[in-house]
Amino acid sequence: MKLYPDNWRYRLITGVVAAACLVAAMILGPVVGIHGFWPYMLLIAVASFVGPLLGRLVYRLVSRSSSGDPPDHPPRA
Repeated sequence: MKLYPDNWRYRLITGVVAAACLVAAMILGPVVGIHGFWPYMLLIAVASFVGPLLGRLVYRLVSRSSSGDPPDHPPRA
């Protein structure tokens, strides 16, 4: 019985990047000059949308196989 999913690396990287985007939005929002409830909530919503997209991009960059790695699939005969 498996206790973890097969795509745990994808979920971990995407979650970490999404959390980093939210933290950056929370910290940089008032610094940039975004004050008020609704503009701040809009900033958080945009960060929650962009975070997973950036997470996918980071996952693709990190999990790219190098040229020296064996292929994942067996060679065809």
